[in-house]
Amino acid sequence: MNSNKTPKKRGRKPLTFTKKQLEKAKKLAGLGFSEESIARTVFGISVSTLQRRKKTDAKFEQYIREGKIESIENVSNALYESAVFDKSVPAQIFFLKNKGKQAGNPFADIQQVESTISLQDIMANAKGRLIEGEQVQERIPVAQVLAKDSDNQDNDNK
Repeated sequence: MNSNKTPKKRGRKPLTFTKKQLEKAKKLAGLGFSEESIARTVFGISVSTLQRRKKTDAKFEQYIREGKIESIENVSNALYESAVFDKSVPAQIFFLKNKGKQAGNPFADIQQVESTISLQDIMANAKGRLIEGEQVQERIPVAQVLAKDSDNQDNDNK
């Protein structure tokens, strides 16, 4: 063997993204594209690689986050302008219902459901229905007889 040769490096080259790719990812994130579609179309990588890269590279994650935030900001501003300047009542209602919760708005739609369930009460209730069911089945012939008698009386009165 020749000891003068340096061994080839094994493995994949480290991923580097161009500014153009990062800007495109930012734009697509702002348009609501999923991380999967951004990973595949812009970078040609898997979703797990994109998520791993977001954890290790703050700049990379910042581009994706900024795209999402910018779109939310633009839509919120448009909604606000529609509600305030255009006097759009549906926009006002939507804005108050969604943003009002955070501001402590008393008109915001807040639904709370509280329930307590006692398994012991449920079992006792079911047992009671079973016992009543047996009694009802025994009474059916009597009820049918009464119904037949009332039908006969109606026919006699005619």
